[in-house]
Amino acid sequence: MAMPAPAPTSAPADEPVRRDAHEGEGATRGTNRMEAFADGVFAIAFTLSIFNLVLPELGREGANLGRDLLAEWPQTLGYAASCFVIGLYWIHHHFSGAIYRTTGHWFLIATTLFLTMIGYIAFPVRTFAASLAHPEAQRDAAVFLVTSLALVSCSWLLKWTIGNRHGHVDARLEQGYVARLTRRYRLVTAWNVAAAVLVWAEWRVGIVMALLGLVIKLRPPETPRYQTEAPPIEGES
Repeated sequence: MAMPAPAPTSAPADEPVRRDAHEGEGATRGTNRMEAFADGVFAIAFTLSIFNLVLPELGREGANLGRDLLAEWPQTLGYAASCFVIGLYWIHHHFSGAIYRTTGHWFLIATTLFLTMIGYIAFPVRTFAASLAHPEAQRDAAVFLVTSLALVSCSWLLKWTIGNRHGHVDARLEQGYVARLTRRYRLVTAWNVAAAVLVWAEWRVGIVMALLGLVIKLRPPETPRYQTEAPPIEGES
């Protein structure tokens, strides 16, 4: 007489869920490939900005090189600001690698939208830096930049919200910790959206608010709190 098949059991907390946990999303996988792809996007976005710096022509045997280099300060500022914005988001994305355990269809779509904004954000940053030498263009450039920064923040919150609701956040984390992280992401996004609204009325206020939103990201995130023993650090045996 054939014995009935054993009922499926859930995977232990230290093993990633592979299938059947997120119906309709295909195979559920770990985060390694997503993080590798994201790191590649960040690295390319971070590096491409340097190609906007052009060596001035060395006329008159280079006698005016110093002056010509100083004249290119908007491009240099744009490069530095682009690296600052992209670098800050990479730091927080790197941190989130310790928070997510699995990926799924909708979570990857949200991650792709976020990475799309990361690949784009250097353009409005450089646009605003270039406008500093042209006062008549500053308002439009500020609206462009602050709105773009708000969209980056919204895409980050969307990625977190979908990952959290679809069960991709590490279940070993304390629920209070996850709630605090959610609250922080919502507050930062609300701040950036408010800046994007105000920039239409007074662009200087909008720019200052957007810059403060970036400065807030310099504060390190709270150390993850686990219900059980924390997982080993990547690379440890």
